[in-house]
Amino acid sequence: MLQLSTARMDFQRYTEADLEQIARLVTNPDVMHYIGDGQVKDKTYARELLTRMQEQYENFEDFGLHKLILKETGDMVGHAGIVAQIIDDAFEIELGYWLFPDYWGHGYVMEAAEALLHYAIEELELERVISVIQTENAASINIAKKNGMHLEKTIVHEGKDVHVYCWKAE
Repeated sequence: MLQLSTARMDFQRYTEADLEQIARLVTNPDVMHYIGDGQVKDKTYARELLTRMQEQYENFEDFGLHKLILKETGDMVGHAGIVAQIIDDAFEIELGYWLFPDYWGHGYVMEAAEALLHYAIEELELERVISVIQTENAASINIAKKNGMHLEKTIVHEGKDVHVYCWKAE
């Protein structure tokens, strides 16, 4: 089970009680703009996402999106995690994150991304981690670069042009 904290946040597994928070994320057009096909989703999708994350917890222990909880207030700012994905017909391990817009611009994503990459390298001993980022998402591209990832390729994924940023062990 993922045991991870940063200076300001704790990573926590989703439970059934978190369905409304997930629904708040997936129904927010600003959050969803650069996620998947860019379209807002509904509560049914939120339920499916919760089920997928719980399956990843069960099958892969440390993997799956986890709530990001501010230590100071207990507020959920979004979620982040190490997620098993099929990208360009290959099994990949992706570092992903979504934040509520009220928390953008405060360094939370960078803090979470650094902690996750360090965990993936040091604890999970992964030799490759990617981030799939829509080509016009400058903020996430900047996070990937600051986190030591490099642009590996550009592909079409879920109908969108995306960059695949990669960190590889040397």
